[in-house]
Amino acid sequence: MNLILEKQALQDLLQSWRQNYDVYLPQKLERFSHFMPLTETSVLVTDEPHNTRIPPKSLFLPMTEALVKFTRYGGYEDARHEIQPRIVFGIRPCDAQAVQLLDTSFIQDEYTDPLWLERREKTITIGLGCHEPCLNGFCTTVGYGPFNKADLDAILTDMGDVYLVETFSQAGDACFQGLPVAAEETYQEALAVQHSAHDQMPVAFETENLKEKLEQNFKNNYWDEVSQSCLGCGVCTFLCPTCFCFDIVDETQRRERVRNWDSCMFRTYSLEASGHNPRPSRVERTRQRISHKFVYWLDQVNQIGCTGCGRCVRYCPVGLDIRSMLRQAHSLPFEVSHAI
Repeated sequence: MNLILEKQALQDLLQSWRQNYDVYLPQKLERFSHFMPLTETSVLVTDEPHNTRIPPKSLFLPMTEALVKFTRYGGYEDARHEIQPRIVFGIRPCDAQAVQLLDTSFIQDEYTDPLWLERREKTITIGLGCHEPCLNGFCTTVGYGPFNKADLDAILTDMGDVYLVETFSQAGDACFQGLPVAAEETYQEALAVQHSAHDQMPVAFETENLKEKLEQNFKNNYWDEVSQSCLGCGVCTFLCPTCFCFDIVDETQRRERVRNWDSCMFRTYSLEASGHNPRPSRVERTRQRISHKFVYWLDQVNQIGCTGCGRCVRYCPVGLDIRSMLRQAHSLPFEVSHAI
């Protein structure tokens, strides 16, 4: 269904949703925007041509959360999490796609994370398309786009004084019930905006044969070169919408077993109890990070594990650029093998 939403009516609509849902939307916190709960005084951030700093995956996989609570005398019980029905408004298409990719890890036939599943089932996602593509983004290069509609209940296209609202589910229809239907001419204008945004995005690197080149050059000096400047700070993975590594620790003072975000870029991440570390330097850890996105995800679910959000480019403290790294990778030696 294609509808018209006046921009001046948006704030009232958001507040009306609070009667039945917790509402999260991008808001300014100091110098950066983050997804935070809607309040009476919230100011929605929609005019920044880039994502929130911390990806909305944190709404589904919190940075830290208790899994088990221990009692004083050796017993334990599952930690209680009151997960309310909610609407995530203003999520960018690359981040919505990332959540769908993470489903492949957290929702499986044999092993499903119950907290992730419940949060997914109780969340309505309403996207905001990128009519002005962000400087560091490369979503079209990895197979998606600034108006990618996967895993969205609705998406908004900025048309100046109004938004065109496209709904894709009953939940999306219900959120925008009562809005006027868009004229065909307006819909065609919105499609032109969407196509223009897509066409403005250059190819950041070639993906054809990239997986095979990375595999064949597992021990190439390339990895030494691209990891030289890396600080091992983990910003690239902490701010990545598709990274999902976590650690589980027992907090004895709090009497809780806690799950915390972790990073394959940390020295202790792969440290074994024996003292051996199969990834002892930033060379191996950089190789793991790149290979996970552009080799192992393809092996497991036949999709690149990167949605091109550009956060790792924008926030790297030493200016490492994954786009440049992958352009270099594409120039590596490549031997075509023919199966018999």
